Amino acid sequence: MKKIYLSLILIVAFAFNSNAQAVPTCSLDPVFVASNSVGISPDSATNFISGTVGVPYVQNITVKVPLDTVSGSIKFCFNRFVLSNPTGTVNYGLPPGLNFGSSTPIVANGTINAAPSLKFPGNANNCASIYGTPTAPGTYTLHLKVDAYATVQPFGNCSPTPNVNGGTNISTNYLNYYKITIFPSVGMKEIGKNIYNLENVPNPFSNSTTIRFFLAEEGTAKLEVHNMLGKLMYSTDIEARLGDNEHVFNAKNLSNGMYFYTIKYKNYSETKRMILYNN
Repeated sequence: MKKIYLSLILIVAFAFNSNAQAVPTCSLDPVFVASNSVGISPDSATNFISGTVGVPYVQNITVKVPLDTVSGSIKFCFNRFVLSNPTGTVNYGLPPGLNFGSSTPIVANGTINAAPSLKFPGNANNCASIYGTPTAPGTYTLHLKVDAYATVQPFGNCSPTPNVNGGTNISTNYLNYYKITIFPSVGMKEIGKNIYNLENVPNPFSNSTTIRFFLAEEGTAKLEVHNMLGKLMYSTDIEARLGDNEHVFNAKNLSNGMYFYTIKYKNYSETKRMILYNN
């Protein structure tokens, strides 16, 4: 029961919104929705992607809220989960510049400890986003208070449309183990006299991203991609022209995480970070 219940609690951790910015449209992860798992994807072991100061950040999240759970001979029908900001915490501990939001139907629950609170029903699939533009580097631990409300069902099945205002508070939990790391701004700088304005768009990205750079003359440039352990994952030569150049990098065979890409030209090179997610 404890393992099941903790999984149920996880689903509410990131499905709340903020009034600071427009909430981006999110989408459900069809693989996770079709699975037998409940809770949140990505999970706490995978955690969330890192970000960079000044670079727009989006982490898409899928949550699956079950209808009920059973402990011994007792069935609990979940009415709602209430998510609120714990006392003494500023905006759930999110990195400055970031917010939570969901484009799926969620019921507002007013403001608690100077941050928006939400309540939402059981037996539903939702998606959510952590989004915004980070303004300060560091590793941030999120702090979340979760109250679960349920109704005991002595016999029969739970209603597929739970009463979101019913039930009693059966548990209060504090989640303090999700982290987001924000790196300092790298900036776009000139390397020697040849390579300028190296970047990849989008970043973070899913499946593929376009690597862009400006070359002061025609020639053969080399693109290399390494993982965080320094292992070479991809290498190719690019017949570059004078001016702007682009190369579409397909990451379909790579795992989620941070990678380093390098453009080499003659005796010059430049390296940047890119983040792959939801691959």
